[in-house]
Amino acid sequence: MDSSSSISITREEFNAFHKFDRDLFTRIVISLRRDISLSFRVMCFLIYLEKSVLMSNLIFNLVSLPDLFMNTIIDEVVMCLRCLSCENFPTFVASLRNINSLSIPWIRRMTRQNFTLEVFHQNREDILLEMKKHLKSICYPAFEDICFEMQDMEKMYTSSHFLCAQQATTNHAAGTNNVEGQQVTAEDRTVFLTFSKGHPISEEEVYAYFTRRFGDIVEAIHMGGVGGKDQALYARMVLRSAAKIPEIVSDEGCRTKFTINGKHVKARKFIIPNYK
Repeated sequence: MDSSSSISITREEFNAFHKFDRDLFTRIVISLRRDISLSFRVMCFLIYLEKSVLMSNLIFNLVSLPDLFMNTIIDEVVMCLRCLSCENFPTFVASLRNINSLSIPWIRRMTRQNFTLEVFHQNREDILLEMKKHLKSICYPAFEDICFEMQDMEKMYTSSHFLCAQQATTNHAAGTNNVEGQQVTAEDRTVFLTFSKGHPISEEEVYAYFTRRFGDIVEAIHMGGVGGKDQALYARMVLRSAAKIPEIVSDEGCRTKFTINGKHVKARKFIIPNYK
């Protein structure tokens, strides 16, 4: 939906023009309870798709889908965003727990295009540039009042940081990334999770929970420890940015409790053991 025009329009007219964009965003963050900053990026990508394949009704068609199908498509979009966040495509592929995750059948079906993650990555710079334009010209003004109503405006602006950050140099192979010119090791970006005995929890459950609640923040999850029936007793969850740790762990000296599918999980900042 293109809102570009030399004619001055009112806020009401602008919102009316982007009614289906607003309806979809509202449904994603309220009905499906997706993270707001992630939802902005999802919308930017979907608007990019709508314009790139010249399908003016793509957003409209998505709004009418049942929650089950909507969640499936959003999961595929999140996978595309993860792909775009990596500078090196083989590194992205190596980070996947399941090679079947490379498939994006619903995006191909709804766009009627033979899109693949590799194709998106080949056009990474152009896509990110277009997404940044849509973020400023459509998403910010169209969804602003919705975010105000949810009293969560701060998270909206993290979307622009994400889109700009993809052009920064990262070095995941060495376990480091850059924050204001300083290298941050993987250990400094890690949250330590502990699980309850007798209540097995999978890596996929952990990844899905933290992605849905906090956005696309997880770089890797390393399950460890073996209890009864080969149950993992703890995990090291490496985040894409150390700045996200305070959102998950409220106090460095305390454990924060979460409930994932009815199973209790405790989290604290990872501390490198000091063996002497």
